[in-house]
Amino acid sequence: MAEPAKYHARGAPSRDKVLGITQRATPIAFSWAGEMRVRFSDFQVNEIGLDGKVVHLKTVGLTEEQKQAEGVTNKEEPQPKPTEEETKPAEEVEKPQAPVKIIEIAPEDVKILTDLAGDKFVQELVEMFREAQTADPEQRVKPISSDPIDEKYTRGQIHQEVRRIFQSRVDTTTDGNGGIVATAIRDRPRGKKRNRNGPQQRDNNRERKDNRPAAEYLHFTLYKDNRDTMDAVTQISRMLRSKPQAIGYAGTKDRRASTSQRCSIRYTHQRSLAGLNGNLWGISTGDYEYRDEGIHLGQLLGNEFVITLKNCKVLEDGADSSKPVSEQLELLKNNVVGSLEHMAKNGWINYFGHQRFGTHQIGTHEIGKLILSDKYEDAVNALLTYDPEIAAKYEIADQQDGNKINMEELARHYACMLFKTGKDVNKAASMMPRRFAAEVCVTRHLTRGGASSMKDYVGSLTHITRGLRSMYLHAYQSHVWNHAASMRWEKYGTKVIAGDLVIADDEATPLFGGKDQDGDEIINPVDDDDSTPVRARPLTAEEAASGRFTIYDVVLPTPGYQVTYPDNDVGAFYDEFMGREDNGALDPRKMMRMRREFSLPGRYRKVMNRFLAEPSIEFRTYTDEKEQMHPTDLDVIKAAAGEQEPVAKKSKVEDGGEENGAAAEDEEAAVEKIAAIAKFQLGRSAYATVTLRELMGDLQEE
Repeated sequence: MAEPAKYHARGAPSRDKVLGITQRATPIAFSWAGEMRVRFSDFQVNEIGLDGKVVHLKTVGLTEEQKQAEGVTNKEEPQPKPTEEETKPAEEVEKPQAPVKIIEIAPEDVKILTDLAGDKFVQELVEMFREAQTADPEQRVKPISSDPIDEKYTRGQIHQEVRRIFQSRVDTTTDGNGGIVATAIRDRPRGKKRNRNGPQQRDNNRERKDNRPAAEYLHFTLYKDNRDTMDAVTQISRMLRSKPQAIGYAGTKDRRASTSQRCSIRYTHQRSLAGLNGNLWGISTGDYEYRDEGIHLGQLLGNEFVITLKNCKVLEDGADSSKPVSEQLELLKNNVVGSLEHMAKNGWINYFGHQRFGTHQIGTHEIGKLILSDKYEDAVNALLTYDPEIAAKYEIADQQDGNKINMEELARHYACMLFKTGKDVNKAASMMPRRFAAEVCVTRHLTRGGASSMKDYVGSLTHITRGLRSMYLHAYQSHVWNHAASMRWEKYGTKVIAGDLVIADDEATPLFGGKDQDGDEIINPVDDDDSTPVRARPLTAEEAASGRFTIYDVVLPTPGYQVTYPDNDVGAFYDEFMGREDNGALDPRKMMRMRREFSLPGRYRKVMNRFLAEPSIEFRTYTDEKEQMHPTDLDVIKAAAGEQEPVAKKSKVEDGGEENGAAAEDEEAAVEKIAAIAKFQLGRSAYATVTLRELMGDLQEE
């Protein structure tokens, strides 16, 4: 049996306890603390592709070979083969590639749709989809309609399954009679309108180099400093006069960090993308490659983290140690490495991290609980919670000198105050900063029709984008999962018991952990509702005692209507915990709602997590807070080109700014401190903060 929990949240013991993060699997001699993200480049994230390779930006812009290739292509364009290809009608150019690109619908998917919508409609749908892939791009593909379907929930299932099965290449709507209208989404080759003048115009086009890209998709490495993934994607698409949806990526990466990941963009020349380098702050692209397929959410193994923790100190009785820096350095070197080796061998509890539950006063799981309890007005009020003191600061804040992010935070509190007090709801809706997307959606929906719409709370919640709305519901599921995992570990530890769940033997589908929204250390981009369901089964007493299964095989469900619960006291815990009034008085076996948007199928998540590769940690002393302990990808490129800036360099933008604290830092410049540089790889459903908590321990709760 595992030892009872002795530690709780670092700096906020009650927070971890509320979120269910109360147990640890790694023995440590002492707790220690460190400051994370003193500079955003102290937190580095590099994507790990499906091939197991870590993504690094190797070249900014076009390589010399790519530049020369463009020149060679120019000279060869008049040759017969390129001329013939370019002068052919669009349908003739595409025909040789069509058999390769045709997407076939699996028989099991056809059966799923047939059970929902009927054989006639599904057969017509499959034929329409095939025609859309093989027909001339200029040829219209006629939409199809189903017979009326009375049940709204069934219609919703059809919409969802069509989107999944046809990979968002078929759009579905509901007509006035309740029938499903399906329309194929066609890919129109870029630049098509330029050839409206016929062969003569095409002849002129041949004189332009690279009149069209070598393939439908251009893959590239996106490197960003202190930028959201969506923000970077939006900026790039705006400069290219494209839509953000044209850029694909496997997952979002942290904002306050230096990150590298592979992306794809449709119908774009590499020279066009390379031309943006230097024009967008904090964003660089390179390592271009033309491919026939794009990059989609979930196409990654995980991420590699290199995290620098500064001002590290050994903790004694919950306070900083009084030992000299040299002695603390030796203690850390001699003890922490052993703890990391234990983690590499034995793993740790696979908790959902703090960032899953938001950064505002009321956690996202609390809002999710209210939605699931049908308390829509309370959910809206919780979403618009504000701090009166922060709201008051907005009116006196200096708009010119203030940090943009801080000013937006002040503006959010001020707008929420205007709305909830009724002082000026329209001004509140118009001034809400765009990055607070949920608040924007709610306030604008409630004010769009005057007094008549002010009470449409459920409508305002469904008006929030699907991914963001799901975040609140998934946070509640994560909250329950954390508590169930803690209960199981505290009572049974690594022992496998009868009734524990394991993934069914015949199930080959990858086990996803759910979709994590933008935010620190969130590295799992897969949306729960879009991943193919997996099945789990409870172990018999004989199987549990056989030794065939270990704690690494055991999974726990997030609450939902499609999951099985453990057939033991852990399963009973779900009923007891969720049934409490302060947890929503919910039934874990009744997670279907009248509104499909609020129904939760549930998923399985492994109890234990492990590194993808051997981790490492290094301790060293420093005196300058601005010293870059580990080079970023961009630093490596600059060093190779002889353009490396001094190691102790100032970052262009840091929250709060570095200039303001320059004097204080100069005074402390001579003070020797300890830094830890940790490097490890995590799967896409893991949280870096949970990993660090396991390694560092927590402040003891007083």
